[in-house]
Amino acid sequence: MVNFEKIEDNYALTGQGRDFLYNRKGARFRSLSSPVKSGVYTIGLEFFDGAPNFAVVRVNGRQAAGVAGCTCCNTGKVRRSAFLYTPGGDEDLTEINIDVYGLPGIRRVFMTEGRDEQIILDAKADRVTPSQVKSPLKLQRPLQLIMSVGADSPSNTPEDLEKALENMREQLPYAKSMGFGGFESYVKWNFIEYERGVYDWSYYDAVIELASEFGMKWFPLIIGGSAYALPEWFREEVPGFRGFICLEHGIENNVPTIFNEHQTPYIVNYLHEFGRHYEGNKNVYGVRLGPTGNYGESQYPASGNWGYKGQTEHIHIGWWADGDDANASFSKWLREKYLTTEKLSEAWGEEISSFKEVSTFLPYQTSSLRKRKDFVDWYMKEMTDWCNRWAVWMRDELKSHDIYQSAGGWGFCEAGTDFTDQTVGMVAVGGGIRATNEDESYELNFAITRMLSSAARFYKVPFGSEPAGYGTARGIVNRLYNIIVNNGEHLFYYGGNFHCCDESEALWCKYAPLLDERCVPITDIAVFYPDTMTKITDSSIRWLDGSSFFSQVFSLRRKTDYDFCSERMISDGALEINGYKALVFLMRNHDGDYIEKDVLDVIDSYVRNGGVVVYPLLRSNAAMGPRTPEGDTSVFERWRAGDTGRGKVIFINALREPLDAFIDDVADTVSKLSTLSPLTREMLDANKPRGVYISALKSGKLVLYNDLMTSATVELSGGVQIEMEPISIEIV
Repeated sequence: MVNFEKIEDNYALTGQGRDFLYNRKGARFRSLSSPVKSGVYTIGLEFFDGAPNFAVVRVNGRQAAGVAGCTCCNTGKVRRSAFLYTPGGDEDLTEINIDVYGLPGIRRVFMTEGRDEQIILDAKADRVTPSQVKSPLKLQRPLQLIMSVGADSPSNTPEDLEKALENMREQLPYAKSMGFGGFESYVKWNFIEYERGVYDWSYYDAVIELASEFGMKWFPLIIGGSAYALPEWFREEVPGFRGFICLEHGIENNVPTIFNEHQTPYIVNYLHEFGRHYEGNKNVYGVRLGPTGNYGESQYPASGNWGYKGQTEHIHIGWWADGDDANASFSKWLREKYLTTEKLSEAWGEEISSFKEVSTFLPYQTSSLRKRKDFVDWYMKEMTDWCNRWAVWMRDELKSHDIYQSAGGWGFCEAGTDFTDQTVGMVAVGGGIRATNEDESYELNFAITRMLSSAARFYKVPFGSEPAGYGTARGIVNRLYNIIVNNGEHLFYYGGNFHCCDESEALWCKYAPLLDERCVPITDIAVFYPDTMTKITDSSIRWLDGSSFFSQVFSLRRKTDYDFCSERMISDGALEINGYKALVFLMRNHDGDYIEKDVLDVIDSYVRNGGVVVYPLLRSNAAMGPRTPEGDTSVFERWRAGDTGRGKVIFINALREPLDAFIDDVADTVSKLSTLSPLTREMLDANKPRGVYISALKSGKLVLYNDLMTSATVELSGGVQIEMEPISIEIV
């Protein structure tokens, strides 16, 4: 046995300096006796189980594999843990240094040659039992707090199931100790119906049973239309399989196309069988739908490469609409819209003699705005319809549990995800919408989730969120803030979002109680969401880091909180029903801002009935004003002539840069409106550093978030000063 002495300890460091979120605290131990040689070694640790944390062990810089006892769960006991380590062939073994992160109360470190089953058994014996878990989070307004706990595996064999259960025995008490009440796992079609017509629920029944011992409820992602979840019998034995084919390369992948009904009867059976098996199960919160895409979301293939049987797939952001099935679907949609080829020919500005001769095309290859928009309208509608059908099929049998749709991406049309339409689709089944796209950046979170949360509030659909992946304590706190100020009902984190940063658990435990304060936000201001523009140009949203729309969204959010209002929301009466005091246009496109005529007419009616529109006029050779795809500018021309009824249109003469100058003018213009609520005026008038954000709630409170790694002072009216710690939330 090799024993170790501590030679360095930085656990005492406080959260100071610019890097406190990104460098884990740990202790280094050096070997006291003869060094190891080669082969497998078992590392044993004894530690005091204090505040929740997750351990990582590195030997000479190489990570060891955790076996048992890897989590702190706040039991106040001395526990043992076990790790396995295999030296690398090129490793210098003359001296052994072990770095331990995430276990501040280490009492002893030692290493033995080989796989030492006694050390492993001791660590397993010290695992936290359900009765030992102490959760400090006691919410008066509970919501679904979900975390991943290692319940997934590459196959449903007994061996892989046991590995998943071992992961869960480590992570369930860790999640529970921080107040999480639910866990997520992926339900893969090929895990259940690996033999046609025979349904085996044993894998998922086992993980549910183990989690129930800790009082943790299941909230799975149900995957049926992704390549990696396809049963072999369906992919290879049932005739007629077709995958999506991209228009860019004409290459097919193994994600089943939604442009025919080949998969429909099999998917319906799968969802119905799931519903029948788990309906009424007290240990099931609800389900999230994974209708298609690469990971299992409500979108066309876009990124990642989880292929059929592990193979590499042809996957990229693009237009997945090549092939006879897509052509037939597009042709049918055009016939239903235009009725005659004469009307279609007139709309597109080209001679079309038959609907059947029309085929799909890459949108940027046509100069006809109407033709391009027709294609994208159809493409996105097909995805919405498929997702809505999944929701209905699931609700057929799963009648008493929550159903959430998964909406990812950032609104780019190639994904096919219409944030408003997919939210509306959940009304029919009494379901919710989960944004699966949050990031480490709060401004980005706001920009790409606010359309979903705005639509959810308007259509009275529960809202939840999920990170796109990586996130440190900053992402954990700003996502808490986002769910508080959106009155969310469902919040999911990956376990790794906590494991990667020492500050995560402490900041979570400090600010999670504020979830009781979540409430509907006061949003006197609506920002027009550029639906039509996203479909006929790539400049508004397609390029996330170069979006003409988001770049202004970020700047205005630094001034105040606001809703997005999509064209469908406007058509459904949101401007009047929500009582917006102003509709702000942030688009500044060289060719003008394109909006469908019926939507422009509703906006014009809103103005004539007393509403306010704020619109930028570029001082350049850019086309001015909103117009239809056919070029009709009559509404804009009436506004320019002062014909606005009882309302008004405020034009701001803007330069293209600096961008913040235009946003300053917008904020100044809006602040002068006499109809603003006092809390909206408070947000606009607050003196605060860049990096501090404010939202107002209908409870009458202001919620402040400091995204800076330094302290910040916020000055409100009446001389009120609020001192904020780095990465913090304050409610006043």
